[in-house]
Amino acid sequence: MRRSAAKSRRTDSVPGNAASVQPVETVDIVPGRLTESTWSSMLSQEEGEEVVVDIIAELMEDVMDRCYQEYLQRQLIPFSVWWAQNNLVETLECLLLRRDEGDDPEHELFWQEDQEPQPCETDSWAEGSVPVLHAAQE
Repeated sequence: MRRSAAKSRRTDSVPGNAASVQPVETVDIVPGRLTESTWSSMLSQEEGEEVVVDIIAELMEDVMDRCYQEYLQRQLIPFSVWWAQNNLVETLECLLLRRDEGDDPEHELFWQEDQEPQPCETDSWAEGSVPVLHAAQE
């Protein structure tokens, strides 16, 4: 068999060899730096991170709510005792009035009666301020 015949048989037996292989087109988001596949993987990773952030935020909210409830539970008894004590003291102070001792005798000089103020001038628009002249009836 000749070489050319063997060559032709080889090309016939292998359908679609190197001539039919087409290069894969890649779309660049940022030319030369960021391809579409890289961009897609970055977006999926970012979405995964957002899911994790949401889970952590929800978990932290639950933990902080539980901590606050525990704080309120610990403060309940001391606050109740303080509130009851203050109300009892106020009630007893209302029922058992203390005697007013008054002021110091040394400071009594400061407590003197004020002088009566001078009356102000009557306003012409005030009621009864305009004198009425009565004419004699004939």
